[in-house]
Amino acid sequence: MELATPAALALAVLALPLAWLLFRSRRRAFALPSGSAFSAARPTFRLRLARILPAARVLAVVLLAIALAGPRIGEANAVVPAQGIDIALSVDISSSMSTSQFGPTNGVMRLDATKQVIRDFIKGRTDDRIGLVVFQQDALALSPLTLDYKSLDQLVAQLDSGLLPDGTGIGVGLAEALNLLRDSAAASRIVILLTDGQHNAASISPRDAAKLAAALKIRVYTIGLIDNGPDARGQIDEQLLTDMAEGTGGRYYAADNPLALAGIYNEISRLETSKVEREHYERFTELAPWVAAAAAAFLAAELLLSATWLRRAAA
Repeated sequence: MELATPAALALAVLALPLAWLLFRSRRRAFALPSGSAFSAARPTFRLRLARILPAARVLAVVLLAIALAGPRIGEANAVVPAQGIDIALSVDISSSMSTSQFGPTNGVMRLDATKQVIRDFIKGRTDDRIGLVVFQQDALALSPLTLDYKSLDQLVAQLDSGLLPDGTGIGVGLAEALNLLRDSAAASRIVILLTDGQHNAASISPRDAAKLAAALKIRVYTIGLIDNGPDARGQIDEQLLTDMAEGTGGRYYAADNPLALAGIYNEISRLETSKVEREHYERFTELAPWVAAAAAAFLAAELLLSATWLRRAAA
């Protein structure tokens, strides 16, 4: 049980001055020459009840304060909307990702930089379910959609080339990511596909995979890792990646250093906002009406008894 407005309990202190006033007035007595004649008389039940009758009014005030505080019991299995999206990360781990440097910093390979950016991206999620796919010539789903960011982070940290036959299967990398999202009930489902090369695998074509994504209403964001230099953009098929993204309502990005890559993931995160159902304890059984009814009952009983059966005894 919890209280919706705990501060309202402070009103219960009003019962203290009320109790003092009521019981003080009950101690008034007539002056008699001697009380010895009454000392042996035992108080009747009506008299004893009349003496404690003011407690009913004090209790009514306390119960009213509790009712105003809103006591309630949370019901399990209540579901409320929360902000979140379902994301499938599709990452190229071909040999070039582990043998080519990325950006001006010496010694940083493309895959190492990508892993760090993706790990930072995962750490920034709260309600987004994320799945992970890697591809070379073939594709492999390493994690289904999950909120277990710690386990997902460990998977990304251990990524390396050589898990699959070498090559760049952009189409199969996208198709495997779509499989993760196919049964998702999220209002917003996206794939973030990253590559540093051109499609060269004898598998599903990237354009066909993009058409499937459009049919499933899944947005695809494509990222191309490029080198600095006048001929750098020739290493990837930017037109293909652009067409894949725009055909699904997404966008193509090019990154030539780790900082730019981090900015791309952050921008995609800002662009995507939708509602996904999450389980919370937000449906309640309200107890306030019952407590208020008890307060009214005590007050009514006090007024009724003091005006009828206990009228003389209370006087």
